[in-house]
Amino acid sequence: MNKIVERHQIPVTYHWVSSEGVESLSFIEEPSAYIVFGSDSNVGDNLDWQVKLSALMKEKIEKGIPVLGICFGHQLIADAYGSKIDLVVPENKCFEGVREVEILEERFGFKKGEKVPVFITHHYEVKELPENFIHLGTSKDCHLDAIAHKDLPFFSFQGHPEASDKFLNDHLEVELSEEDIKRGKEGGALVIENFLKYAGVIK
Repeated sequence: MNKIVERHQIPVTYHWVSSEGVESLSFIEEPSAYIVFGSDSNVGDNLDWQVKLSALMKEKIEKGIPVLGICFGHQLIADAYGSKIDLVVPENKCFEGVREVEILEERFGFKKGEKVPVFITHHYEVKELPENFIHLGTSKDCHLDAIAHKDLPFFSFQGHPEASDKFLNDHLEVELSEEDIKRGKEGGALVIENFLKYAGVIK
């Protein structure tokens, strides 16, 4: 979040919903857009805050407010629209590092065929494309690596385009080369900027 503020100089608020509850989101005026980040919990846990956040974000999307899902947020919204979320592989392998996502649809500022490198760390993935969604991006390790609603202002990535140096140090056990870190940051910046431009927050 700090990286987004530093790069774009825009007003944002951060809500740790798993700790503060979804109610904390009602204390601010309606924002221009929402970003749902990752979580240490899984969508299948069906925790009270997850259920409430899922319903609230679905309501916002259907009101026409742009929402970006990242990792857990990607899975949460897919689940809200009827998809199945499960382990990538039965042995519960953690996928870590930098992964190239091939864009499949010309949407939200992305170009069909472009490759977007994104930092990743996850065990779970979206298994089915929800009804009225499009397949936005894919990779060799994750078929539904990016998805989007066909008509409503929502898209999401399984990876972590928001990842900062601290995130990489705290969450990735694999060692990344300087080139991989550079690529991951550039790809992540593209994802965030495309969302902010789509939401009208930046030009």
